[in-house]
Amino acid sequence: MAVSHSSVGTNEGCIVTMETPENQQLKVTMMSQVYYPPGFLQKVVAEMVATFLLVFVTCGCVAVGSSNEHMVSQLGVSLAGGLIVTVMIYAVGHISGAHMNPAVTIAFATVRHFPWNQVPTQSLNALSYG
Repeated sequence: MAVSHSSVGTNEGCIVTMETPENQQLKVTMMSQVYYPPGFLQKVVAEMVATFLLVFVTCGCVAVGSSNEHMVSQLGVSLAGGLIVTVMIYAVGHISGAHMNPAVTIAFATVRHFPWNQVPTQSLNALSYG
């Protein structure tokens, strides 16, 4: 008989406890809880928002600047790209590390500041908007 227990607020994740005929308990954790920490979904969503806003603001400024040069100059387009990166680092850096570029994620993983098993998800997330 399988019984599902709620483990809200613990680091164990979703646990299914099964009773065997010898009254032994077996704990089976979900595979995602083994490879990814509890706040990983929050990190991925923060990266999605940051990357989306980076692409949206930068491409928007280029489109407005190319259609009417008196609205946004070349300097304005460059400043908008730099400022949105700065704003996103301050906005989501404490949540996800602000790896809006897959090269940053790979570099951090190479020097062991980021786990390798999370690199594919973060890189695909950043490349999905690029």
